[in-house]
Amino acid sequence: MSTPEEIRADIERTRADLGHDVDALAEKVDPAKAASRQTDKVKDRFSSIRESVMGAVDHTASSGQDTAAQARDQASALASEAGHAAKQAPTQIKNRTRGNPLAAGLIALGAGWLLGSLLPASDAEKNAATTVKDGAEPLVDEVKGVAQDMTESLKPQAQDAAESLKDTASAAAETVTSEGKHHASELKQNSQQAAQNVKDHAQDS
Repeated sequence: MSTPEEIRADIERTRADLGHDVDALAEKVDPAKAASRQTDKVKDRFSSIRESVMGAVDHTASSGQDTAAQARDQASALASEAGHAAKQAPTQIKNRTRGNPLAAGLIALGAGWLLGSLLPASDAEKNAATTVKDGAEPLVDEVKGVAQDMTESLKPQAQDAAESLKDTASAAAETVTSEGKHHASELKQNSQQAAQNVKDHAQDS
């Protein structure tokens, strides 16, 4: 049988465990910390890509006639990898930052800073950057196309809503006018009837 001291110790351990769990959960769902973790991941990814490009440049500088071919291969692989990452990144970031606009803003800020730090300094890097840019242009066009399609698809809905609102307002105006005429007619009849009653009563007297 447990003593009061043992029971008290068990309660304290349980309380401490719950406190750690709550702290860990709070840190996990905190928008700022989530943004920091995501920014670190993006930073590591872009750093790895940049190191790949720099490594390719250093290697091509000492490999004679194969430098151009290797640089093109590295640039092509980088463009393919960057294009794939660009396609996947919006969905992943959207899913991980849904409901956390602060986290999304911080991630976008960090990604912009990282992209700015990757400015090419050599011809090989410039060629790689151009290849990546060319690979990303179709994605930009695709995004623009989706935005245009969304705009076009929303126009009929907005027009339908405007027409519906106009019809509702017209119907309401007609109803008010009709009810107003009806009440005016009833008031007129009641007034005439009251006047006739007064007249009849006066004659009877």
